[in-house]
Amino acid sequence: MRRSEPIKKITLRNGRTRYRFVIDVGHKPDGRRDQRTYTYDTLKEARDERAKILAELAKGTYVAATTKTLAEHLNEWLAGRRKLQKSTQSNYANALKPVIEQLGQVPLQKITKGQVDQLVTWMLESGRRVGVKGRPLAPATVTLALSVLAQSLDDAVKQGLVVRNVARLVDRPGTTAQKEMATWTAEEAAAFLAHVAEDRLYAAWCLSLYGLRRGEVLGLRWRDVDLEARTLTVRVTRIIINGEVVESTPKSERSRRTLPLDDTLAAALRRLKVRRAQEMAAAGRDYRSSCPTCRESHVFVDAVGEEVHPESYSDRFEVLVARAGLPRIRLHDTRHTCGTLMHLRGVPAAVISAWLGHANVAFTMKTYVHSQDEALRAAGGLLTAAYGTSEQKPTENGTTQQVVTRGADVRNGETPGRKTNQRPGR
Repeated sequence: MRRSEPIKKITLRNGRTRYRFVIDVGHKPDGRRDQRTYTYDTLKEARDERAKILAELAKGTYVAATTKTLAEHLNEWLAGRRKLQKSTQSNYANALKPVIEQLGQVPLQKITKGQVDQLVTWMLESGRRVGVKGRPLAPATVTLALSVLAQSLDDAVKQGLVVRNVARLVDRPGTTAQKEMATWTAEEAAAFLAHVAEDRLYAAWCLSLYGLRRGEVLGLRWRDVDLEARTLTVRVTRIIINGEVVESTPKSERSRRTLPLDDTLAAALRRLKVRRAQEMAAAGRDYRSSCPTCRESHVFVDAVGEEVHPESYSDRFEVLVARAGLPRIRLHDTRHTCGTLMHLRGVPAAVISAWLGHANVAFTMKTYVHSQDEALRAAGGLLTAAYGTSEQKPTENGTTQQVVTRGADVRNGETPGRKTNQRPGR
């Protein structure tokens, strides 16, 4: 060994020789020097590794070795995301399942871009949903998995566990054209409400068509309803996570909102209070609540006071839609219907977003606002009025008479236009 070389030759009790060096790799969180010790079988290995570490330190790419696997890192990262809503945590955990299945046992520091590329290909070609082996995952699902993986590796970079985030280097899968959501027209929505006017959950159906999420409707308690002030406040959402019904706070601060009640909805809620008292009297001891209209009682329950299960609510909606003979839409599409009808009636985008409880106006307009045939015809009519209509009428002498009605004439309620004579076209 060179005299100035800080590599020590050590002899173990069994007589074997090893080569060891100590190197300063930075500072610990408390400000003390962070020194690491490395031991190798040969002098060459020790020299090569020391030179490599010094070069990485100079470039700022050094990371301390760890045996942690990708699965261990992902589980620790997800457990530390305490500020996430329960529903979001559940979505993230589901998104990471195929990642852990395919790459979970790979050491965190050994993950490569090529492996993540192969993971994306596998998910798109033969990935699986829960319980359905070999069924490819949708591009949007794969994109979510890649996005969550990238977030977790961002954290690994910040901790100094890896040099770079290889998931950020992988191309996202191309998305298929967004399927146009099915929505009802105003007439169809009104027809549905007329059909369910005597249903015990009539007020709930109104709220769904007013744009509330399923969990927001079923999470309502009487404390959230102020019939005097004509307001309703969304404070809790009742959702399904891993097969269990749980109550959670809304998805975002914007989701916690107070909305006005119109005459129809206020009257429906008053009738529901009366009906609940009658049902309690009829059920007697079998009724689940001792005070069905107390502040802490849920607004929407079944005939014996049991909270309505979210899936049962969706199933009931499908049955009622079929009985009403209306176009089939999902329960969540009533929310899209609300946003669309507001937009078609000129409600500002920011107001629609606030009403629906979204944190982002652009998301509202992209995802929850759709066109309708009637609106397209109305738009065409506006263009006709603006540009003028042209109609050719035959005359007695064999020529044609072109009548042009200008937009200004239409706006003034007039129909005369400029007349010109032309020979018939061939």
